Amino acid sequence: MAKKVLGKGLGAIITTSPTPVAEMEKAFIDERDRVVALDIDTIKPNPDQPRTTFDEEEINGLAESIRSMGLLQPILVRKSGDEHYVVAGERRLRASKIAGLRTIKCIMIEANEEDNLTYALIENIQRANLDPIEEAKAYRVLISRFKLKQQDVAQKVGKDRATIANLLRLLGLPEQIQRAISEGKITVGHAKALLAVPHEKQNAMFVEILEKGLSVRAVEKMVEAEKYTDDPAVAKRLQSRNPVSKDAHIRKMEEMLVSQLGTKVEIRHSGGRGKIEISYYSLDDFERIMELLK
Repeated sequence: MAKKVLGKGLGAIITTSPTPVAEMEKAFIDERDRVVALDIDTIKPNPDQPRTTFDEEEINGLAESIRSMGLLQPILVRKSGDEHYVVAGERRLRASKIAGLRTIKCIMIEANEEDNLTYALIENIQRANLDPIEEAKAYRVLISRFKLKQQDVAQKVGKDRATIANLLRLLGLPEQIQRAISEGKITVGHAKALLAVPHEKQNAMFVEILEKGLSVRAVEKMVEAEKYTDDPAVAKRLQSRNPVSKDAHIRKMEEMLVSQLGTKVEIRHSGGRGKIEISYYSLDDFERIMELLK
């Protein structure tokens, strides 16, 4: 089946396989007639490459591997007019140039613009994680350029719609906060908390996060206190209160739920009974959590 759809072009695999990268590489085993050697300097980067930064140390390590073992997996290339463009494998292309290769093994495929961007996005998600902002921007391009709905994008990349929606929300944050997410200075957890405060206050709170090295939980307390700015006494009490010491087993269960649900979770347990409180910060976030609970 993989070989059959490969002959129809990239779009066929993207729309029929939940794991396009693995399925396509499996199909390549039986499609050796598609492998050609091209002059490495004539291949242009993917104009829709979602990754904006490349790890130089990782590329150099890959170059060393190529010098000693050769290029084990050909890159994917599409032809547009007289030009050849990378669809997937730009890290391998860069490493091969550093390794001194003059030609590179390529697999020629059929791909329109939408397929090209979708596959490049999928490959980066599966093989080398994009940062959240790079991923969100790629989804936004798919939606705006090709008039897709969030559900359409979710189906193409094998994620649920709520995950796509939550990542897209990050693009509503100020530029310096988006940059900090990409650079790893703050986490997506910090960003989600900031989305719950008015836009004009996000930058000030962001600066405070960096200056004080605040945890996600501390920021969530600040956001909660922000709701009571008309009552300074309540706001101060919310920010200064210390959490009650909990049993280690309860804390471990909380951490497990936080990891699974990607949001704040609090377990209140007493006398053999209690309740679990799951926080959400928007209707999209609520839908995402409900999908996970289902």
